[in-house]
Amino acid sequence: MILKGLKRNAIKKNIESHIEKRNSSSPSISSLNTLAILIDATEPVNVVALVKLANELGVKSENLKVIGYKEDKDIIDEKGASYYNDKSFGMNGLIKNQMLQDFIRKDFDVLISFYTEDKIELQYVAAASKAKLKVGFAEVDHRINDLIIGSTMNNANLFIVELKKYLKILQVI
Repeated sequence: MILKGLKRNAIKKNIESHIEKRNSSSPSISSLNTLAILIDATEPVNVVALVKLANELGVKSENLKVIGYKEDKDIIDEKGASYYNDKSFGMNGLIKNQMLQDFIRKDFDVLISFYTEDKIELQYVAAASKAKLKVGFAEVDHRINDLIIGSTMNNANLFIVELKKYLKILQVI
């Protein structure tokens, strides 16, 4: 139990470090070609609807990556999404899972953090991601996302409408 607490504290420190680095050098985005979606897989999320969202935004399915956090499940790939768990993080708070490291290192144009509960495992991946524009819900840590949309996960249609509106204003789509 103590080790788990130490691990969580190390992850929190790494989140803060990534947030500080991001604030000093935020890259700009000119068009939307690649899209990443980070989900809380402990909540019911329709992955097919997320693929449809990507198509509506003009992103081809091969340029879409959906990854989710599952607290007690094994790391697997299914239905167009990859999943990670607590065991993907080492005691020093760094990621030890290669699939998750590859996701974080990839320069996505937009990362959608499709979760409303602040879990440090989700926050870490969102904060560490090299995505140029990060979008999320108002309920999560505001320092992680560049664009915050005030809707709920239950009203995904409103989220999609608002996201499209703001991406058009920003001349991304």
